Amino acid sequence: MASTSTLATSHNPNRDYEVISPAEEWGGGVGLRGRAKVLLGGWRENKVRIWDISPALQTARKTMFSHDAPVLCANWSPDGMRIFSGSCDKTAKMWDIQTGQSQQIAAHAAPIKEIFFIENLNVVCTGSWDKTLKYWDTRTPNPVATVNLPERVYCMDAAFPLLVVGTADRSIVVFDVKQPTVVYKT
Repeated sequence: MASTSTLATSHNPNRDYEVISPAEEWGGGVGLRGRAKVLLGGWRENKVRIWDISPALQTARKTMFSHDAPVLCANWSPDGMRIFSGSCDKTAKMWDIQTGQSQQIAAHAAPIKEIFFIENLNVVCTGSWDKTLKYWDTRTPNPVATVNLPERVYCMDAAFPLLVVGTADRSIVVFDVKQPTVVYKT
């Protein structure tokens, strides 16, 4: 399963990494985990792929996990031990890097476009094309909070205590996640 690629030997002042992969199409979600230089990405072929990046600018595919439909988002836990992913199969999964085990942690009525782990609250936040934002305790099957949004979620970012959501109608909605169902600012 391990495939290796190298960056072209051309001038590379930014020390960019090129990941060469047999994947047919990029789906969404990319994350780089700190000094360990481990990259993850979601793919339209229903996979979340993980690569190690060496100091010599080489990439080696480490592993991959699957959903039942294209993956739209993927993100690391802050400790780097888990990956959270959302898919067109309307589910979110949590992958344990050490054991390779996965578990479904969330579900929506439409594809999940964005996913973040909010460490300070120990919850996963998902944004969907079903026009909802949901907060999940990964130990329970039901959301701990749900927020109805004006349109489908197109983008999202979190920096505790704020969560910013961009929707299909070009709205920006900001939440203070300490009060997760209350809009902080629009």
